Amino acid sequence: MTAGSLGFLVSCGAEAPTFDPGTITVTSTPPGAVIILDGTETGSMTPATLAGIEAGLHEVTVDLADFIPEPSSAPVDVKPQGNYTVDFQLSQTGFQIDKPAGASILVNGVPTGKTVPAVVGGLPAGTVAVSLEYEGYLVTPAQYEVTIVEGEITQVPDSSFDVRALKTVWLDGFANVSCIPCPELTANLLVMTAKPEFSPDKVKFMEFAVSWPQLTDPFFLANAQENSDRFNLYQVLGAPDLYVDGIKLADPLDLAAMEQAVRAAMSEVPGFLVDVSADFESPGIPVQVSLSAQQDVDLTGCQLYVAYYESEIVIEPAPGLNNQTRFHHVFRDRVDLLPDLGPLTAGATREFNLAFDSNATAAADYVAIAFVQHKTTLAILQTGSSAPSGSTPGKESR
Repeated sequence: MTAGSLGFLVSCGAEAPTFDPGTITVTSTPPGAVIILDGTETGSMTPATLAGIEAGLHEVTVDLADFIPEPSSAPVDVKPQGNYTVDFQLSQTGFQIDKPAGASILVNGVPTGKTVPAVVGGLPAGTVAVSLEYEGYLVTPAQYEVTIVEGEITQVPDSSFDVRALKTVWLDGFANVSCIPCPELTANLLVMTAKPEFSPDKVKFMEFAVSWPQLTDPFFLANAQENSDRFNLYQVLGAPDLYVDGIKLADPLDLAAMEQAVRAAMSEVPGFLVDVSADFESPGIPVQVSLSAQQDVDLTGCQLYVAYYESEIVIEPAPGLNNQTRFHHVFRDRVDLLPDLGPLTAGATREFNLAFDSNATAAADYVAIAFVQHKTTLAILQTGSSAPSGSTPGKESR
């Protein structure tokens, strides 16, 4: 062998073999789970094929919020140029709640970070206490027990929770059928209360009739004494006029100022609730009012005003000079003797059984209201009505 040939053999060493990588196809039922390879998220979601997988043993798992994968993970021994498929069955153990929309969900007193509607999964089988928190609203009951079944999602009935505003603002409007700008007041009240944030569970209004410029206003004449009592209480000198929780609005036709005043009033939580029911089908129209205290409240110097209004009245031709033919929340009658109030203890309820001493002729369109008003400052603290409301904030029939 020559030196030259030896050099050739020395320079001709063997090369390490190379192999094409393998692939892993990952599927799940249901799809949409994040694929995790060897403990690292791949950025892909099922179903997907992962390419360029080096030969060797790898661990595959998937993650979908509130779902449990079966198997929990899958080992895959990748061979050169091998193609593999891994399937995961995803199951849930928990509950689904659909109402009231927007409420924060707690389980056993611990926030879940979710809001209704939502599925809360990953829970152990057994009984859990579900509670809701909703800013500005009282949610009852304080908690609702749900039985969790392994591998299933329990539906929480829509009727499980009731929601009501912690504060309902009251607006006194004053108008006359021959007051030329008065229809604009009615229009503004309807525009405002049509907005979700000013829905009837948070804002109620009623229009009283003044005796000018037309003394023959039919709504004034229908109850001249009690209409007069109301506008004399506020010393109303012109129409239209508007009071938000007993406080006069500088410009009754300024819709933006009205909304701002109502927002400010809604932020004042009085610590008690007013509930009203009335039987418009019975002679004398019996009405029941209850005041329920969430905290100690001193209502000394306050009076309970109880009345009812007609939701809508249409008169054609127009009864006055302003051409208005459709009227809303028109005052009809109040309880003759308005009860004086005093301290309320947290957790206590005070009941009042009263009557309007009149007969209704359009019961389906009547709504009874009650509010607590301070007799000196005229500030109105809380309002309730007989109009039924649903378990969703912002929903009420009238």
